[in-house]
Amino acid sequence: MAKKGTKIAVTYIVTILATFVIIGGIFWILMQNLLFPEVKEQDRPEIEPLTDTEEYVPSPDDSKTALFIFDSAKRLSGSCFMVVRMAVEDRRLVIMPIPSDTYALVDGSENSIYEFYRTGGTTKAVSAAESMTGLTIDYYVKLDNDSFRTFVDIFGGADADIPYNLIYEDPDTGEETVFLEGETYVTSEDMIKLFTYPLYNSGEEYRAKTFGLIVSELINGNISSEFANNIDNYFSMVINSSAETNFTAYDYSEQSAAMKYVAGNPEKVAKLVPVSGSYNENGLYVIDENFVKAIPEWMGIETYEE
Repeated sequence: MAKKGTKIAVTYIVTILATFVIIGGIFWILMQNLLFPEVKEQDRPEIEPLTDTEEYVPSPDDSKTALFIFDSAKRLSGSCFMVVRMAVEDRRLVIMPIPSDTYALVDGSENSIYEFYRTGGTTKAVSAAESMTGLTIDYYVKLDNDSFRTFVDIFGGADADIPYNLIYEDPDTGEETVFLEGETYVTSEDMIKLFTYPLYNSGEEYRAKTFGLIVSELINGNISSEFANNIDNYFSMVINSSAETNFTAYDYSEQSAAMKYVAGNPEKVAKLVPVSGSYNENGLYVIDENFVKAIPEWMGIETYEE
């Protein structure tokens, strides 16, 4: 009996509450019609649609410098180094390839950027790049063969000017690939072979130049407004590959608007700046002092920090 009484009491209370809600709703509608006449459709104010993002305004603070490392194999001719500056106000990517045997002074030690990288990893390579250029490196990106293929395949390929007939021999299999003198279209596999070719007549200086020329052509030949619209997807592809970088998803969220702004440049985005210098008595390539002083101008940096 107690349970039955409880159910009856609950049902009674719910019924009363529902009645209050219905009567209250009817009363509210009547009062709205009496006190607030219906607004005609043409009298309603127009509300401008909201946009997801405001138009991007370039800022000098958005310009960043990165060290790009291609590590194809653990040898001098298997590693490539490149300083890349995103000069936002100029809507440019300034590309400066660094020969692997370039001299640097790090923590009182003198050596090539490759040797600093080989013995100290990306941290020492960044320090070496900063030492030889006077720049502050904000980020680094290191690609192995697999992540490099992912990076290149986003763009597709590039035209390359082969200086003379080259015969590349795979150090592991002995298989030979012949590149004939003249302009030819190269894929990611071809680029790996050209970037790691050990027998260029002018040594590491020319190998670095080849690296810079092809990467510049890769960017300028493929970046468009459509590419800029897909940068989010491309970033995910690279960051989820075997790439090693200190550029995080948070950094991307902070920089993505600037990156899309630069990529949307209707003119050529990449500007190649080959270094100039000479070899010292120890066989290390030393960047010319006057060139170092001009780097801030090349990179779109107004002031140069000693």
